[in-house]
This record gives sequence, C-alpha cells and structure tokens, in this order.
Amino acid sequence: MKKLLLFLFVSVFFLFPRYSFAEVIHSFDVSILAHKNGLMNITEVIDYDFESLSRHGIFRNIPLYSKVGDLYRIIKIDNVKVLRNGKDENFETNQDNEQITIKIGNADKEISGPQIYSIFYTVENGIGSNFETHDEIYWNATGNSWQVNIEKASAKVRADFDAKLTNFKCFEGPSGSSKSCKIVNGEAEVSQILYPTYGLTIVATFPPKTFPASILSKEPPRSLEEKIFLFLAKYYYLFWLLLNVVIPAGLIYWYQKNKNKARLGIPTVNFDIPKDEKGNRIPPALSGTIDSTKLERDDITATIFDLAMRKYIKIEGKKKTRALLPDSDDQVITKLKEPDGRLFPFEKILMDRLFESGDTIEVSSLKTDFYKTFNDLESEVFESLVDKGYYAKNPKVQKQFLLVFALIVLFFGNIILSPVLFFLSLKLNGRTQKGDEIDFKIDGLKLFLKGMDRNYKWQAEKFYTVEQMIPYALALGYIDKFLSALKILKPDYKPDWYSGTGNFYASYALFNSAASSSFTTSAPSSSSGFSGGSSGGGGGGGGGGSW
Repeated sequence: MKKLLLFLFVSVFFLFPRYSFAEVIHSFDVSILAHKNGLMNITEVIDYDFESLSRHGIFRNIPLYSKVGDLYRIIKIDNVKVLRNGKDENFETNQDNEQITIKIGNADKEISGPQIYSIFYTVENGIGSNFETHDEIYWNATGNSWQVNIEKASAKVRADFDAKLTNFKCFEGPSGSSKSCKIVNGEAEVSQILYPTYGLTIVATFPPKTFPASILSKEPPRSLEEKIFLFLAKYYYLFWLLLNVVIPAGLIYWYQKNKNKARLGIPTVNFDIPKDEKGNRIPPALSGTIDSTKLERDDITATIFDLAMRKYIKIEGKKKTRALLPDSDDQVITKLKEPDGRLFPFEKILMDRLFESGDTIEVSSLKTDFYKTFNDLESEVFESLVDKGYYAKNPKVQKQFLLVFALIVLFFGNIILSPVLFFLSLKLNGRTQKGDEIDFKIDGLKLFLKGMDRNYKWQAEKFYTVEQMIPYALALGYIDKFLSALKILKPDYKPDWYSGTGNFYASYALFNSAASSSFTTSAPSSSSGFSGGSSGGGGGGGGGGSW
C-alpha cells in the first residue's frame, strides 16, 4: 500500500505539475466597455498571490492580432494604467509585431503574499464589425499563457450607449476547447480552475453596424525588415532584371559619357609644366598623384628634386668610409632655408621630417620609419587635391567601397552587376571633371616626355624649361627616357642643386637607388609563431507571470 501511495504521489507531481506552483491567481475579473466609435476600454483585476516567494511584480502579455478566416485583425493598445492595491504602480511596456508586454513592478523592490493588480487599457480595432448578420466582441479575456493556476475567472461586456446585446456566450479550457462556461447574470464565469494553457474567452454579439467597420488585413503585422524581404522575394525576377540588366547598362553608359577619358578627345603635346586654372604651378607630386590616382615613392623623390631646384635644400652624393669594409656611396640632403608660405602643406611635412634632428640627413637613415611620414604625406596630398576640387574623395575609399559592394552583390547572385562594379573599382578614381581636365593636360606633357628623343633643337633653345621638367619626368614615370635624351643634349650637365662624386647622370642613379630603399611606403611585416469559437480564440489572450 505504501509503495502504491508513493507511486501515485510521484505520478501526480510529475504528470500534473500545475498543482505544484507556489504562486496562484485567486481571481481574474475582466470588464469590457464598448464605445460607439469602436474603441474598447478594458479593465483586468487580478488577485495575484505570491505566497512566500519574493518577487518584483508580474507581467502581462497581450497579442496584437488575431486570425479572422484568411484575414487578420490587428489591434492597437493605448492608455495603459496600472494600480496595485488601489495605488499607482510602476510599469513599462515593450511592443513588437506579435504582442505588447506590460511589465509591472519595481526592480529595486520585492513583494510577497496576495496583491490586487488593476490593469486598464484601450483597444482600437478590436470589435468584429465585418459580418453581414452581426457585430461581435470576440475576446480572449484571461489569455492561455499564464504560468500559474487561475482559481476563478469572470468577464462581462457592456456599452456606454444604447447598444442591444443580442447574444453572449463563453468558452473555457485549453486553447481550441469548445467547452462552454457559465453565464450568471450576464457575466461569464469559469466552472473550473484554469491551469497553465487554460483560459476564458467570451463572444458578445450586437446587430450589424452597431459599431464602425473594423479593418482586416491580408497579412499579419510584420517588421520593416520582414516587409522588405517579402517584397524583394515577391518581385525577385523584376529586381534581378533591374540589378543585372538595367543598372549595369546604366552604369556603363554613365561611365562612357562622364568618366571615360576618351570623351575628352585625343591629347595634344603639351610643352609646359602642369598649371591650375589660375596659372599657378602644380607640384610634381600632385601631378603624379592626379595621373596615377595614388601617391608613389617616385613622387617623394620628385619632391626632393623639386625642393632642391627651388633652393630649399641641396642634395650631395658622398663616399662613406667604413672600417674593414669597402667604401660605400650615400646621399646627403642639406637644408638651405626654412619652409615658408610658398610650400604646400605636404612639402612642409616632408621637410619637417627630413630635418627633425638637424640641418643635414643621410638618406639611408630614413628606411626604418619613413612609412609613417609617407602615410601623413598621402593623407595631406589627397586633402590638397580635394580642396582644389580635383578629387571628390581619396580614391582608396571609393575603390574599397566598390570592391566590397561588388562582393556583396555577387553573394546575392548578381552575376552581371558584380563584374561591372569590379570594372568600375579599377576605372573610377574619385577624380572630378575639373581633375580630369588637369589630367588631360598632364597626358599632353607625357607625350612630350615620351618624345624627348625628337626636337633636340627646341630643347636646346628652351633648356631652362626642359630642366624644370626633371621632377615631373620622375613623378610621371619617364625619367629614364628623359635623362637619356638630356644626356645627349647636355652630356656634362652639372646642376647647382645637386653635386656628387661623378656626373649627374651616374649620381642620379645612385640617389634613386638610395631613395627606393629608404622611402618606405608601408610598415615592415612582422612574424608570428602562431600564424594560422473556442477557448483561446479572438482578440486579446496572451498570458503573464511574475518576475
């Protein structure tokens, strides 16, 4: 007998856990007041007993839509107010597409024992006034998702105007149950304990057109992200055509009309150094950057030569004596005068770096950390080009954006748009119309530099002009061809801004070699050791619990 009693106790405890809750709702009374404009004021009085448990309060979940055949009635809940034991109680509401949650209580306070909660709220679009034969209030009064037992529950419906209630019925039990509850003096009352997942639902009917027509939707409420996704899914093929035919064709047309250099025509030979719209000289480094859309090591070397020709510095090639080792060649840069207002900001940055420790510097000493200066120079050069209106932005930013965007659209199957974006990432450089016009003139100068082996007579007559082009030939990538022609023109050329151990042409090669190894453009890499019509129907419903 003892074993049988123990078995029954264990079975009841585990098979019917609803009896084991330490909290309980002694009563749950709902009052619905319907207005002629279709709004409903709902009052819920909940006698919640925490017993010996310490809690902050309760929460109430109310669904925001219900199914009406193949349609959805979406409600709006406003004017929420909460009392506890007849006094205002702290609460907060949180809402998503599915439901509104009223969290009642204070996180800094704990309560226990019986508490009377009164919850007031207004419901919009909650009355079913879309039927030909009647209007109805179909409302899940308690909800079927409470976590505790509800010992008693009731619900009543009235109107604040002359509305005729033609029928009133109720259902109790688990969701989907058609078991009727009691109607006592026009009030629905449950005839049993409402265990978790049990609830009370009422249906009150009125003559048709008692209330304004309610709104039914074809779809349940959705978030903006869900709406966008469904819209894209619905019109997928249209978007595929748009993204893989219309937009790529439009981008190619726009590029050919607005950005392809061929639109400017065939460049003619330009015998002058680049100048801006005001006739001011554009430095070699800026010219080289406009042409190649990036600052390069040769642009720095060209700036060194340009500063020397403008008498800010002097370059010397010297023999360096080393104990027990053969002598070596080194290049020394000496400051002749302080930077002034005629220098561009990037030129001043370069001079400040060269002479931060004195008035002379050996080029070989720069190789350890010059990349830091190079990064500053690059930023300043593009800032200058943007200020002058030659670039809209640093082309690195635009190229990176287009490459990332191309990868994203490829991931989503845009097999035509993606290659177009890859193509544009290579061709577009952030240069403006104004910048393109300057670049067109630079292309004319490049034609002259390419043809240095012709027109020797003109070059001899205009040697001063030709000499000023040395830094530009370096920045634009034609220095070897330029110096080969210059050597024929002036084999004994010895400029006053450069002195070396041999003739200028041999000394230049030594300087360029030293510059290539010393003007580092990126940080040295480091190594790592670890690379590698039922209860639960209608509007309302939901449930709640304690916290």
